[in-house]
Parts: sequence; structure tokens; C-alpha cells
Amino acid sequence: MKKLIAIGMILLVLAAGCRTAQTDAPASPAAEQPTPTSAPATEPPAAEQPKAAPVPETEAPEAGEPYAFSFTAQTLDGDTVTEAYFGEHDLTMVNVWASWCGPCRSELKELGELYSKLPENVGFLSVTMDDPGDLADAKALLEENGCAFPCLDGQRSSGLMIGFLRKVSAIPTTLFFDSRGNQVGQWIVGVPRGSSVVDAYWNEIQARLDSLNGK
Repeated sequence: MKKLIAIGMILLVLAAGCRTAQTDAPASPAAEQPTPTSAPATEPPAAEQPKAAPVPETEAPEAGEPYAFSFTAQTLDGDTVTEAYFGEHDLTMVNVWASWCGPCRSELKELGELYSKLPENVGFLSVTMDDPGDLADAKALLEENGCAFPCLDGQRSSGLMIGFLRKVSAIPTTLFFDSRGNQVGQWIVGVPRGSSVVDAYWNEIQARLDSLNGK
């Protein structure tokens, strides 16, 4: 009887050890996710510096057509931008971000590089969702990463909210619009995967220009 009790105790100890090992085992890493617009995110690894290929120009857009939506927004430098910005380009890329969003910060340098390579027929607008009363962090990040593109205060523009921001539930989100403010293709949620963020966005730009030209 004593031997049976001893064997039973040994089996209980071994069983408890297995359960502990399962509980303490580290979870497998999750795939990178975009940041919800209402919560901050952790910093992902920065992307490598890529090279971009030239983007072909599209045919001139037809004049006189109404814009899909109207807006008036202020840049962080105090300039005013309206929907007329779309009319100055065949395609406009719009990146929605915030200074407290880790994935957003990780792609800023590449976005600045991309902007410096864009041809005249492709525009770029940045829209920050930072608190309008405290835009210092957003301004500092843009300056640190060499971002010369216009950055709009998204929280203070009802036109931007009605036009597309109300549908953005996670950041970064990137959209593309034609010369009349119509969305072109699907939007991109999160940072493009791969070693070259610039190349990934450049390919998206080319694909949407091709779609506008019927290719």
C-alpha cells in the first residue's frame, strides 16, 4: 500500500510539472497589426532604405468635373489646403497617421524619401490625427525624418472627416485619389511588408496610375 501511495504522489508531481511548463511557455509572436486610432502602439523595426523606379505620367484630366467631396484644412505650418489640391495632380496619395502610433513613426523617413522622388503629376498629403491642441510631437517627427510634404490637421477639418476619415479605424492608413477626389483602388491599412517601404508604395502608385489610364 505504501508503495502505491508513493507512486501516486510521483505521478501527481510529474503532471503538475507539465502543466507549469505549458503555462510558462512563451506565446508565438503575432503578425504586425495597424494601430487602432484610439490607442498608442509599440515601435516596430524600421524599414531599409529602398530605391524607386520612375512613374509614368498619365493623360491630362478633364476639367470642369465636380469634386467627390470638399474640404478645407490647415497644415501644421499654417497653410490652407482644399480639395483643389486633387485637381493639381493625376493621382494623390494620402497617408493618415499619428505621432503616438509606432508603425506610423517607422515609415515616416521612407515617406519623406518617396515624396522627394514623386513626379509632378503625383501629389502627397499627410493627415495627422494628433490632438489639435498639441501638435508639437507631430511637427518634431516630421522635421526629424526629413518630411517636406504638407501635413494636415485632420481633427479640425469636418470636410476630411466626412470625405474619408470617419471610415478610418486603424492607422497608418493610406488612400489614393484621382484629380476629382474619387478614391482609386483599395486603401492600405498598416505599413507595407517587405524590406522596401518606398518600393511598395511606388508599386501601388504605378498600379493606380495604370488603372486610371485603362491599363
